[in-house]
Amino acid sequence: MESFSLALLAYDRLIAICWPLRYSTINTNLRMLLIILGIWSLVILLEIFPVIFAARLPYCGSRNVNSCCCEHSPVYRLACTDISYNRQLATAKTLTVLLGPLTFIIFTYVIVVVAVMRIASLSQRWKAFHTCLTHLLLVLLYYMPVMVAYVLGNLRLVGNVDLFTAILTISVTIPPMLNPIIYSLKTDELRDKIVKLLGKTKVANG
Repeated sequence: MESFSLALLAYDRLIAICWPLRYSTINTNLRMLLIILGIWSLVILLEIFPVIFAARLPYCGSRNVNSCCCEHSPVYRLACTDISYNRQLATAKTLTVLLGPLTFIIFTYVIVVVAVMRIASLSQRWKAFHTCLTHLLLVLLYYMPVMVAYVLGNLRLVGNVDLFTAILTISVTIPPMLNPIIYSLKTDELRDKIVKLLGKTKVANG
């Protein structure tokens, strides 16, 4: 859901920068509601099929799931049958929810960069890039840990289950924790108060 939400934010930035005068007519409340409902429907469909296939597998051994969150692969590994089809399905789903939105985000920012570079004023360019800065930080913050965990897990570069669980925990907890902090720092009023507070702290310590 977060992956598709970041793609939706990229679409919003694209309209705001490339067609600012038509923003309110393009991104109407009804259109955004339909897009969000479509994303929720897609996410539910992508998640329900692996769950159905996992429920049909025979489990005749251990019932201990070596994972810290709701992941299909640790459940598949407990099945006492061939799970190659389930692995392929999980890989296809992961690539869809990660690379699909990421490709769209990259595509939108290519268009944004081309549009911004056509702006003559340097201050206007910086203002446009500053509008996208928060979103770009969120994209890096979300995709980097998830990609690292996915690559390490699928290439079996981490043999220790506890270590991989720790990496997975970081990848799914740190980005949501930092999201509100990054958004808050974009608010000028809050940022000014933090700067003043830090300045007072330095004076007091001095």
